[in-house]
Amino acid sequence: MENNNIVRNVMSDKLITLHPKDKLRKAKDYFHENNIHHIIIQVMGDVRGIISLGDILYLEGVVTNSFDQFIKDKKFDTLDVDEIMTKRPYCIDADMNIGDALEIMIGKHVNALPVTDNNELVGIVTTYDMMVYLQKL
Repeated sequence: MENNNIVRNVMSDKLITLHPKDKLRKAKDYFHENNIHHIIIQVMGDVRGIISLGDILYLEGVVTNSFDQFIKDKKFDTLDVDEIMTKRPYCIDADMNIGDALEIMIGKHVNALPVTDNNELVGIVTTYDMMVYLQKL
């Protein structure tokens, strides 16, 4: 009997990834264009980090005048993703039990986990994915 309570069945496998040396402007554009909240940072299949929409919004800060806007724009055009990404994020196996994945998310206070299968990145599971799964129960 197949176990339907595994991460593989709730994760998103439509990944958008970036390289650590990509500019923050590219990350900001990806968030906006794809209506996503997390992007995995990888190099040749190796997960190096994760960046969230919240990280970008924090950097945007409060803009009260044109000089603030100028400085903000320069940040996104000059800073690399690796300067703000969370390094070495917790990764989980695609066949992990959903309850165990939830425990990691709660215990580590994270909203997204890269998902691997045989050490290859295959997806991402987020708190939103978990809420959709729980709603179906």
